[in-house]
Amino acid sequence: MILQITDKKTINNTRSKLKFKNLLEAVKYTAKIADDKKANFIKVLDMRSRLVITDFFIIIGAKNTRLTRRIEEEIRIKLKEYNLYPIHVSGSTEGNWILIDYDDFVIHIFTDEFRLFYDLERLWRDSKVTEWQN
Repeated sequence: MILQITDKKTINNTRSKLKFKNLLEAVKYTAKIADDKKANFIKVLDMRSRLVITDFFIIIGAKNTRLTRRIEEEIRIKLKEYNLYPIHVSGSTEGNWILIDYDDFVIHIFTDEFRLFYDLERLWRDSKVTEWQN
């Protein structure tokens, strides 16, 4: 497994000095990266009680494909500093819906048009929204 997480959801990192205390801290940090890159919509959904394939969805909206790609690039660069690497990335070429799968959390980066069309936050409206800002 590329993303090393213990049973208590503590992220272990033996090669890097940077560490997250837990999975939620990594998720909040990811949302903050998107916010710093001027994403205009960010929602973190707690999927632990709903799905077995992942614990969190981070849904991000941006004005255009250039910005979605930039947000994706920045997230991957910053998480790499914590020795976190995605297990799968799709949609980077088109940029309308970029999915980055870090196993325990999945990032959806949409253009505003695609986010409104697919409306994942409505589809998963029964999921708990996790506050990511301090």
